[in-house]
Amino acid sequence: MRKFNERIAQRPSVLVACTRAYSWVEEGGQAMFMGLNYWSGVIVALLLVAVATSAPTVAANQTSQHEKSIYWGDLHAHTAYSMDAYVLNTQTTPEDAYRFAQGGSITLPDGGEHRLKRPLDFAAVTDHAEYFGLINVCRSEPQRPYCKELAEAAAENSRRGFVDIFLPLIVSGKRNCLVDDSRCADFEANLWQRSIDAAEAANQPGKFTTFIASEWTASPDNLHWHRNLIYANASVPKRAINSFDQPTQEQMWQALKDQCRDRAPCDVIAIPHNGNIGLGGSYATAGHTTKLLGLRAEFEKLVEIHQHKGSSECYPGSMYSDESCDFEIALPIPIRDDLRLNKRELTEQEKIDIANGYVRPTLARGLKLLNSQGVNPFRYGFVGATDSHSAQPGSAEEDNWRGSLGQWDDNLNDRQMFANYNPGGLTAIWAEENTRQALFAALQRREVYATSGTRIKLRVRQTFTAGADCDAVPEQTKTMGASLGEHKKTQQPTFIIEAMQDQTPIAAIDLIKLSQNGDQVDQRVIALGNYPNGRASSCVTWRDSDYIKGDMALWYVRVLEQPTQRWDQKHQIQERAWSSPIWSLE
Repeated sequence: MRKFNERIAQRPSVLVACTRAYSWVEEGGQAMFMGLNYWSGVIVALLLVAVATSAPTVAANQTSQHEKSIYWGDLHAHTAYSMDAYVLNTQTTPEDAYRFAQGGSITLPDGGEHRLKRPLDFAAVTDHAEYFGLINVCRSEPQRPYCKELAEAAAENSRRGFVDIFLPLIVSGKRNCLVDDSRCADFEANLWQRSIDAAEAANQPGKFTTFIASEWTASPDNLHWHRNLIYANASVPKRAINSFDQPTQEQMWQALKDQCRDRAPCDVIAIPHNGNIGLGGSYATAGHTTKLLGLRAEFEKLVEIHQHKGSSECYPGSMYSDESCDFEIALPIPIRDDLRLNKRELTEQEKIDIANGYVRPTLARGLKLLNSQGVNPFRYGFVGATDSHSAQPGSAEEDNWRGSLGQWDDNLNDRQMFANYNPGGLTAIWAEENTRQALFAALQRREVYATSGTRIKLRVRQTFTAGADCDAVPEQTKTMGASLGEHKKTQQPTFIIEAMQDQTPIAAIDLIKLSQNGDQVDQRVIALGNYPNGRASSCVTWRDSDYIKGDMALWYVRVLEQPTQRWDQKHQIQERAWSSPIWSLE
């Protein structure tokens, strides 16, 4: 995998932005990144000699300086084992999804073939746990009248199966397995085991990593309060955690503790997604004790900030927003449908409620809770995903998107029904190697970042070393996802941000700071780089001269690309990457 190594010096200053030309060389079978200055040929030649004879500078994590690489993947995809995908006529299985993630082709509901331009390094199939039993019964006994109706509706090029059969069932929160409870439990456990077996068979340490996973799918009033449950290894609960047995988020966390964390070596991370269409329900804390806030923090270390049903960083025009927040905005489904039905505009209260489901105000709430209760339940790192319901993990390119919703995406006109949706995002993990153990450890320490589907290379480091900048990066630094290290009261943090374009030049680099100020949390959006003509790469350093030791604060970086054409060919967008934050306090 490509290693984002610094090999040359750059001009020092408190705020530095420098452009470099890049090349890739093969070392030990892996593609290594190195940077070359754009100055005279003589200097370039000298630099090449220096590169060839010097040891690489490596990314240091919080406690050591193990050399790391960036690994690309998708932690959220569905197959025919999910009932909503099934009624969309998706017939592909987890085995198909993992083959697709590695570059293999897949057959879509319209009979066409699709494959990724660039394979993934890791993937997780997160089928909805709630209807494992029902789907397995219908796969095993298709002659049942209900199963026949379900199959007929799935085969139609209509919304009947989804709207008339699936939605009422999932919103009801009631289990329907068509058989008695004992047999239902067996059917559920059997399909869960098939999902486990598929992940185990596809896992290839060092080459391609799979995670055993499922989705807990609480959907009251058709709002999304969902979590993807990503397990560390093959030690998992015998039945998938689901919103029928554990209908509240509090019960889900307790089940994760009782059925996994307390049964070593089982370990798990719960990732909220689509807060943008949840009206804040995913982040509810009413009545939560310090103990319960701490239980949440144990499992919810990451949040999905972007996927095909919209971006969730910040809601345009709200308190915690800026001009770049207007990106792939999708409204909560009940509000969206009511606006269309009654041909009305959003109310001011609805705008406030919608904004509560976004990540940036949730991070601010976390600082407030840390200040008032001593626990931050929203110490989130960022991941991106597709949420494909067509067994296509990683299919996030605007010019190579075949949709995410089964037969509803048979042609472009069908996809126009969902013009607010997009191909989704990807997760980048900084880790020592491509194995479950290394990648899961990186997820836990939040040394990850999200993109909107592009593969921007991004590294964010922090130090208190005087004079540190792009020209002189200390060996020991803090990485994205970490907290500031030990420091003296008079010391101020310096952030070193390196970004390299994917296929489109970089347009801007922003640093977002949230900090506690009395009973309020203040926001600053600092423009570290603005490149109207685009840049292939940039290294920027910034010292926070306002920071005082003991402040409750966090900092994260957002990198924007130059505008490119959106999948629908109707307008241009700016693809982007979001680093996980660095916090001032644990």
